[in-house]
Amino acid sequence: MISDKQQLKQKLILFQQQISEQKQALAQREMQSLEREKAIFSDLFEIVDVLDNIDRFVVSKQDQMGKIGKKLGRNIGAVHRKLLRQLRSRGIVPILFPDNKAAMETCKIIETREQPDLDNETILEILKTGYMNEQDGTVIRKAEVITVLNANG
Repeated sequence: MISDKQQLKQKLILFQQQISEQKQALAQREMQSLEREKAIFSDLFEIVDVLDNIDRFVVSKQDQMGKIGKKLGRNIGAVHRKLLRQLRSRGIVPILFPDNKAAMETCKIIETREQPDLDNETILEILKTGYMNEQDGTVIRKAEVITVLNANG
């Protein structure tokens, strides 16, 4: 026959095992949730990229557009701004480069060019905007950039 003390010990062990299993299951669900969130943001960033490209095109051709083309451009711009506001309201903001320098943590260098009058890693062009979570500073998508790389270093 099992004593009360042994029964209590067995129950305590069982509870600890259950707690451990629950913690593991919760961690797994959190990981799945983060992966799903990352996939959703990735899809939204693709839409933002398309709208960025349309905005650039509309601005470059604005003098050649008629009334309907200009109105269409404004409407597309409004959708673009609304999507960016929605991302911002969830703490997702574009990565800024106040010193105009690329960093491995925030940039994916797509191309380099020589430009003797500028320092290496100076950003010449941002091809795709990078985004980060402003609450914890994690990079969700690195910016795709063209930077300076001089042969003389």
